[in-house]
Amino acid sequence: MHLFHTPDLTGPTVALPDEEGHHAAHVLRLRTGDRIGLLDGRGVSAAAELIAVSKREVLAQVIERTEHPRERTAMIHLAVAPTKQMDRYEWFVEKAVEVGVDRITPLITDRTERSRLRIDRLQRVAISAMKQSQRVWLPRIDELTPLNQLLAADLPRQRLFGWCDGEHASLMELYDRSDDTLVLVGPEGDFTPDEATTLRNAGFHAVSIGSARLRTETAALAACTWMSLAQQR
Repeated sequence: MHLFHTPDLTGPTVALPDEEGHHAAHVLRLRTGDRIGLLDGRGVSAAAELIAVSKREVLAQVIERTEHPRERTAMIHLAVAPTKQMDRYEWFVEKAVEVGVDRITPLITDRTERSRLRIDRLQRVAISAMKQSQRVWLPRIDELTPLNQLLAADLPRQRLFGWCDGEHASLMELYDRSDDTLVLVGPEGDFTPDEATTLRNAGFHAVSIGSARLRTETAALAACTWMSLAQQR
């Protein structure tokens, strides 16, 4: 059954958003009477039947709704510096959604090489990954956020950052799966020593993610995978 993201699933009939409706009508060539699945990205899924398919709109009749609990008992929040090549960052977002993440913050640090980001594109990547992996919760994707602004926000008790140099612990040994967690991953050039000091003063613990030196997007996905799997044990 084809799945479509529809933010509002409260009524008996649902109009698919323009992009989803175009995909249903012109790419998949679905017709009136076809059964589809709907996801609102906030834990509600629905079985539905198409009742109108036209150039102007695609309408579905909701047959059955199901409310799903949160996928994890503890939140996984990743703040990751954008990579120079945008396709690598989009790959990270796609795979993190498939593996299981609750929030992604694109992070501006001293060595971040990309100062602009199309959040709408990342959101489309996340929606596609949610449907592909048949998840029902869509992660929150923040605007590009400077490090000092992130540190001024209300942060979870468990705060970690990937660090290649200096003293650090293993993520696998330090991570407490019962606590909401924020993990920071820096750019290709890593965090600066001053940033590392600032993070430690803000209650962050430096961690390594294996013994190899990983690319930004690989390190972020490895951390996400470990934490998500640890919560399933």
